[in-house]
Amino acid sequence: MILTAIAAGWIGAAAPTAGAESSFVGRPIYSEPATGLQLPPGCEVDPSWRSSVAGTDLELWVAQCANQPRVWLLKRQVIEIVSARQSRLRFQVLDERVFPDEKAGETLSVQCTGPRDESGYVVHGAHWRSDSKDLRLNSAKGVLRADSRAQTLVESEIGAVDCVRFPEREAMMKRLQQHN
Repeated sequence: MILTAIAAGWIGAAAPTAGAESSFVGRPIYSEPATGLQLPPGCEVDPSWRSSVAGTDLELWVAQCANQPRVWLLKRQVIEIVSARQSRLRFQVLDERVFPDEKAGETLSVQCTGPRDESGYVVHGAHWRSDSKDLRLNSAKGVLRADSRAQTLVESEIGAVDCVRFPEREAMMKRLQQHN
């Protein structure tokens, strides 16, 4: 009787609650030349919210899913080469962080480089200052970087990154995506 109650308690504790957010870790996302990214229902990823991690098959994306901004570390895999310029891709979400108080593409951004100009950094809690037509990072709550060996997101030093957003380019890329 006591063992049954303990087991029921463990099972009940492990079951997700109605308010729990779903994780996309392990989920595949496909990209088809004719139709583009096949994102999970309710998810959006703008072109300027994506960044490749140089020298690896990893990418960092900022996603907006059911009004929940997220950072995804994904592994990119070519499934089939369709032509010289087109291929079918599979992305698998390796790590995910949810930032409910952030705004995807604004306070949560992948438009950053590290100490040796390497990609693979994302800032959260970002505040920007105008610099001509660009926006430069003024301050941030924190920085995550892609650890390619561990294939996970890790905390990094804020002073180690340089972040610049290009609002005109972001708007143009968004318009192009909406027309396709």
